[in-house]
Amino acid sequence: MARYVDTALRPGEKILYDAKVHWAIFVTPFVRLIIFAAVLSVMWGVFNWKAGDIKLDLDSDPEFKGIVSGLFHFISNGLFFVILALVALGGFVNALIYYFNSDFVLTDRRVIAKFGLLSRTTSEQRLSKVESIHVYQSFLGRLLNYGNITVTGTGSSETKFGPMVDPVACKHALEEELDRNRNSRED
Repeated sequence: MARYVDTALRPGEKILYDAKVHWAIFVTPFVRLIIFAAVLSVMWGVFNWKAGDIKLDLDSDPEFKGIVSGLFHFISNGLFFVILALVALGGFVNALIYYFNSDFVLTDRRVIAKFGLLSRTTSEQRLSKVESIHVYQSFLGRLLNYGNITVTGTGSSETKFGPMVDPVACKHALEEELDRNRNSRED
């Protein structure tokens, strides 16, 4: 199946820079999975250790008895852990979808960004309308060579993409093409 960018190219239009999503997009979901595993281990251990030792006078307060028994039932049936797992895995699945279904391409005529799997969002700007390019890299982004880029066009149009591999190289490629286009119009 062809990428959106390949089908959107006009006759004679050439791809000059094809940005890739950086693997750092998986760090946050991975940390969430580790935290989930730690919480699961601790709660399961505490629940199994304490379940036999609980000697509360629950008969004196029926409402409290209902809350406590409901909480233990919720935890013991594993529903709590299923919910935690879905939250942790949801972020990882979202990152996978973004990683494999996002494109940011610089051509000799346009900047094209595409996001989405089932529903698609695209942003295209002609190079003649580009006014500014912004790159954001955190400290970790500078160490691992990733960051976000925002291309601002005339009016209020923006094309954002990230985290991408080597956003500074993308910025330089875009600036070179902008200079080339401006020089060819002046001649």
